[in-house]
Amino acid sequence: MLCSCDLHDKLADVHFKQGMKKLGTGDQAGALDDFSAAIAQNPKLGQAYLYRGYLYLGFSNFVAAVTNFDKAIELEPGNAEVYLNRGIAKHGLKDFGEAMTNFSEAIRIDSENAVAFKYRGVLRTELRDWDGAFADLNQSASLDPDDPEVYRFRAGLQHMRQEYEASVADATEAIDLNDKDAVSYRFRGLGRMRLKDFTNALADLDEAIALSPNDAEAFAGRGAIRVMQGNLEGAEADLSAATRLNSANLTAKVGLGVVKMKRGDLEGALAVFTNVLAIMPPFAYPEIYVDIGELQSILHQNQAALQSLQKAVELDPRKYYGRFWIWLIRTRQHEPAEATRELAEQMAAHPAEPGHEWEGCIGRFLVGDLNETNFLAQAIETARRPTDKDGQLCEGRYYAGMKRLFNGDKAGAVELLRGCVALHQDNKGEYYSALAELRELDQVNKLAN
Repeated sequence: MLCSCDLHDKLADVHFKQGMKKLGTGDQAGALDDFSAAIAQNPKLGQAYLYRGYLYLGFSNFVAAVTNFDKAIELEPGNAEVYLNRGIAKHGLKDFGEAMTNFSEAIRIDSENAVAFKYRGVLRTELRDWDGAFADLNQSASLDPDDPEVYRFRAGLQHMRQEYEASVADATEAIDLNDKDAVSYRFRGLGRMRLKDFTNALADLDEAIALSPNDAEAFAGRGAIRVMQGNLEGAEADLSAATRLNSANLTAKVGLGVVKMKRGDLEGALAVFTNVLAIMPPFAYPEIYVDIGELQSILHQNQAALQSLQKAVELDPRKYYGRFWIWLIRTRQHEPAEATRELAEQMAAHPAEPGHEWEGCIGRFLVGDLNETNFLAQAIETARRPTDKDGQLCEGRYYAGMKRLFNGDKAGAVELLRGCVALHQDNKGEYYSALAELRELDQVNKLAN
């Protein structure tokens, strides 16, 4: 005769096996019932807690998942998979410190756990520890080179690092392993957009939308390309679709403002950019304050512009263009010495980072450490890729023109500002400011005559 404890253990084993079978056939609700029944019969069955926690994780019930993983770890403290899954649940709860601890413990227990390296890499990406993230994702790829997700995640990381060629290569690898992954097509399309390979970028984003018709980011990316191509009607349709799918999509909101800019409605663009602040915390997108400040400056709202630009630099000292436009405004307000001293101090305290050599050149030119000839040469020489050259040269001609204007050389300023406009880089505030300056100089010339 079996003792009651043996009977409970056998019943627990039966329920557990039934749960595993149902899990294999996709009957998640049935599997959850069986794992719960197994635990009721044997509360020390660690694997039942693990798989019940795994199911709760799949249901996005992160609190219940953590509770089950806690119990599983109590019963089986050496199981790397439990720490891995508890880390994923903690990540879902935005408890990033505990998530990191759990992923690291899973790796300590099993140094060849590719999935733990992958998820720790994803977490480090979100925490902007890009070097650590890159190392983890590389290790994951070396341990499991057939996992398309790791290449997709690394493509996203490379995009944030502005390594667009590498991002495109990783997204392509992910697509080769899984050609139904909409996000990989989106990443590749966005990378190709940055490389100005618009034809292939559009093809990728079309595919992303075909695979995932509710992907707001794909619509926003396609809209951004159409903005750059001058297809403002198509851009507006895509960007509006993105905002319908996700009313907080910043790319789409800002893109709609850029459409207004390209149509010459600077006041309307400013209103759109200002409204973006209502849907996001200030620290989430400091760049929007630069966009607002540039438009306010062009529209001669100088005090408001200074406040916006100073807010951008306060939130992120790496917003170099915020500093440059502050210099422009203060110099125009007859404070050249103070403006130059302040910019020099800021550039010394927060020098341009690797990959931002051109911004460093602009700062050095404005404070007088680089002459105009060498500065304009650097616009070409520091371009990271050929498609960057016209944009940098437009900016270079603008800042050189403004410096000449402030020094009383109107003829030289007009020549340089016309050179800026001739490059038609109408995604840049410098382009619109150059247009405005030329109009005003023309008016001044007419009055003088």
